Amino acid sequence: MSAPTPMRPGTPAPVSVRAPGKINVHLGVGGVDDDGYHALATVFQALDLSETLTLIPGGTGTILVQGRYADDSMPVGETNLARRAIDLLISTFAGDRDVSVLQGLDIVIDKQVPVAGGMGGGSADAAAALVGGAHLIGGLDSAVLHDLAVEIGADVPFLLRGGTAIGHGRGERLSPVLTRGQFHWVMATSAGQLSTPEVYGRFDDLTPDPDPVEVPAEVLKALAAGDVDGLAGAAGNDLTEAAVSLRPELAEVMEAGREAGALLPLLSGSGPTIGFLARDARHALDLAVLLQATRGVKEALRTTGPAAGAHIVHES
Repeated sequence: MSAPTPMRPGTPAPVSVRAPGKINVHLGVGGVDDDGYHALATVFQALDLSETLTLIPGGTGTILVQGRYADDSMPVGETNLARRAIDLLISTFAGDRDVSVLQGLDIVIDKQVPVAGGMGGGSADAAAALVGGAHLIGGLDSAVLHDLAVEIGADVPFLLRGGTAIGHGRGERLSPVLTRGQFHWVMATSAGQLSTPEVYGRFDDLTPDPDPVEVPAEVLKALAAGDVDGLAGAAGNDLTEAAVSLRPELAEVMEAGREAGALLPLLSGSGPTIGFLARDARHALDLAVLLQATRGVKEALRTTGPAAGAHIVHES
């Protein structure tokens, strides 16, 4: 990965945008709809583990990935979700806006959300690119950005918004959720990966006729009250059995977290990262130390939610 091209005189200034990772505080999975996707009833919560993108006009279209979780598995071509977001802006507004500033745009990604762990790092990159790219062409209405985000991926609309929200459909139909206080999580990442289509396929095998799904009222009540014990008793993830059947060691990690005092072990999305709900910051620290020493855990990361959605943090 080569470095971005130095700016030419008269080129618009770079813009940096931050977007959060996420956890599915609850994930209910229903049957497959006519569009071929499973109907979901989920509660997203944005986390303060975040990606920062810097968009540099006047370059050659380079993508540079750096930061804690930069590795060679990240695509740096047209399949990169940030690049797809910029290309979508160009194709959508080429007739209405001057999009020349987006052509040849260099993108620097400071990767602080674990890769391929169910925490939405790639989707956060796309959300950040949409916000930054929209800024460079004069701004876009939030509803327009939402519609563009839906075209890129199911998690991208939420990561534009941030906070805590219910997601229906594929997760793209969002409603805000009242949340009191902070929720402390320890995210236990895994050295291995899970294929999202494979997890959903196994879910179909295990649950051939799933019931219609709605978010339990007890989950929303606990979030509104800041009640971690209530949330621990009500939340869940319908993909857990499927993920564990494909990666049995995940069950061992969940049990280790329970024994270490976690209020709730919760598969993040389709996994393999597991989020453990802690009572407070001190409890999260103790839990992270114990989980870090657990077999099958690559890293135990402390984080809190809810966090802000994609937003500009710097203009040069």
